[in-house]
Amino acid sequence: MTKLFRCFSALAFIAALGAIATLVIFDGFNQLRLTPVHQQAGALSLLFIGSSYIGLQFSSGRRWNETLKEIFLGVAFVLWGGEQFLPSSPWVTAMDSAVILIFVADLSLIIVKRLKRKDHNQP
Repeated sequence: MTKLFRCFSALAFIAALGAIATLVIFDGFNQLRLTPVHQQAGALSLLFIGSSYIGLQFSSGRRWNETLKEIFLGVAFVLWGGEQFLPSSPWVTAMDSAVILIFVADLSLIIVKRLKRKDHNQP
């Protein structure tokens, strides 16, 4: 199962790079104007990179309590990308709030952990 998740992670990563390349190329051709291709390529980039990161976490073999934070980070990217395809609604607002909550909580945990360290030079 680990190999399957790693293959999925690699394929989703390659797809994310392809979506980013599409985004940059089409933005260049369209003088950075907002186009449907820009919106879709950006959304797919977020979906693919989040999916890749989640697959990587499932293949890590670490305990669940160690990988749960990383899985939530991947989920935030998937939600962020997914909401780009949806029209405004209370559901999309809830998704957006969940994304913000996950990002703020994730960075907060990192900040608190580093503030508690006695050796300030360590990452």
